[in-house]
Amino acid sequence: MKFAEVAILLREIADRCPSLEGATITLIPQKAIYPHYQGYHINIKGNLNRESQGGLRKIVEGHDLLMQIKADAVIVYESRPT
Repeated sequence: MKFAEVAILLREIADRCPSLEGATITLIPQKAIYPHYQGYHINIKGNLNRESQGGLRKIVEGHDLLMQIKADAVIVYESRPT
């Protein structure tokens, strides 16, 4: 995702997912993981219950993005190079 897209997505997450308040959100350059990609992944660490994961999933899918759920974090990313 480009930086401007990240800003729009983060605003929507802040507005529609109040249960994520207190979570740590970091941007990871995509090229750190995939050398041919540009832009950023969003890493969200915190206590994400099923409700907050469901709300986040709706937002992510609405932007044609993917999310990977790990034990202590969720990563939001694009599936294609930008």
